[in-house]
Amino acid sequence: MGQGARLAMASHHLQRGLAAVAFGMLLTLAFGAVPVGATVIGRDHYADDYHFSFDDCGFWIDVTGHDSGVAHLRVGKGDLATAFFLHDNYAYRETWTRRDTHDFFTVSANGLFHETKATRVKGTVFEFTSIESGQPFVVRDSSGAIVLRDRGVIRHVVQFDTLGDGVPGGAFVKDVSFTVHGPHPGLDFDPCAMLD
Repeated sequence: MGQGARLAMASHHLQRGLAAVAFGMLLTLAFGAVPVGATVIGRDHYADDYHFSFDDCGFWIDVTGHDSGVAHLRVGKGDLATAFFLHDNYAYRETWTRRDTHDFFTVSANGLFHETKATRVKGTVFEFTSIESGQPFVVRDSSGAIVLRDRGVIRHVVQFDTLGDGVPGGAFVKDVSFTVHGPHPGLDFDPCAMLD
């Protein structure tokens, strides 16, 4: 896959992660202030349509999709009082169409993203551990036949500064580790080759 297409795929998955952070912030605003002893501070059913396009393959690809799920936030207690944990049971389905030929494939998912723990590094900087399980990336060709399917668990550890303000969000510091268990051929998926 070309570097541009890899960046488009990475950008798409990063946008989903950033959307989860933004979603957490919106949950807090929607549910108001949190009592001091609270654990679960918000639960929401969501559904959204979206689209984006890119031409990194040397031709335009238009992506349209729909995502839905149930997410909730937990707030830590004691030393973790400024740490917020997202639990998102999500699904999405996308159609990736080559604009000039109308060839297409679909990408879908049914997975669970769960921030499971936080460990204070110093001050308001924590190491957050998340797991993603289920089938977070399934590709089908235009006939509906499965081309590839991710299964298993991805464990991701990042350092994140919560800013100590008692509000979800903050500042990303750095990646610590990324561990894959089970087959995840989607990590090397080449959308350009699929539509070439």
